[in-house]
Amino acid sequence: MASIYNYQVYGLKVESWIPFPELPPARLNAPADAVFRLGEVPARLPDDHPGVAWCQPAPGRLLSWVDGVARFLVVDGREIIVQPAPGVAESDLRLFLLCTPMGGLLLQRGLLPLHASAIVTPRGAVVFMGDCGAGKSTLAACFRQRGFRVQTDDISVVSADGDGRFMVSPGYPQMKLWPDAVARLGEDAAALARLRPNQEKRTFRFLAEFNAHPLPLAQIYLLKIGPVRAPVLQAIQGTEKLAALLRHTYRSELVRGLGVAAPHFQTVAQVADRIPVAEIIRPETGGGRDKSAPGDRGLLSMDASVAGVADLIAQDLGLPPARKTEREHVKI
Repeated sequence: MASIYNYQVYGLKVESWIPFPELPPARLNAPADAVFRLGEVPARLPDDHPGVAWCQPAPGRLLSWVDGVARFLVVDGREIIVQPAPGVAESDLRLFLLCTPMGGLLLQRGLLPLHASAIVTPRGAVVFMGDCGAGKSTLAACFRQRGFRVQTDDISVVSADGDGRFMVSPGYPQMKLWPDAVARLGEDAAALARLRPNQEKRTFRFLAEFNAHPLPLAQIYLLKIGPVRAPVLQAIQGTEKLAALLRHTYRSELVRGLGVAAPHFQTVAQVADRIPVAEIIRPETGGGRDKSAPGDRGLLSMDASVAGVADLIAQDLGLPPARKTEREHVKI
């Protein structure tokens, strides 16, 4: 009989046919919320559901594919069926399953996945939202160095609890960082696994600094790059706030095709009404670019640029100042 592995991620208990060493083991002795399993996946869904170059969404279904890796079919927020390509590495299956297919499953379940990282503060979860290369992971890593625990990286899943509070679920204790940022964490990039064999980006695990419990959502920061000499913070209000949350929903381009546009908009509107959002504009050039990633314009490095953004956020939230000692956790 094939082995079954159980994990906890984004507030869900998931059951998998292969081990996911990056995911925390499930703590609850309860039925799985979602299942990852092998199976046959069609090349296309019915033609009346238009798709894009890498996926095809439909109500209750999401078909996605990665050439040379696998085809994935996400069904009703309950299962991800995987048809691997011949000879594909399990690490590639895990990497890509936790991207678009997982994002589709979260949207199907009525959750709000933001393209964002989050840290733990005395006020609750603070979220760093932005486009690829905006510095979400690097900023979370900077706060980790200052003694703050990390709630999640890259995808921050927001949902309402029984009391109507918006909560951020824990993700899993792994970041994806360029070697330049890894070095500034005091780690040896050469000793860390590559995200994929032909990529420079590394996987960085932070088990001791991971928070495995949901937290109230306290604040959202939208990271941007612009024509400024130093980081600038300003609050976002009204429709601009709503538009920012809609735009930075993880895999927002799937929302309409999945048939969840109306409930998704309602959730985003409620978050926009109750949670403060501010944008931080930082310089495009200057010490903030990661020299190991020439293709990523203005990617934040662990230097004066990211430290300035972190200082600005800490001041805005009334957080403790930066510490010289590393990995001392801020109490909550």
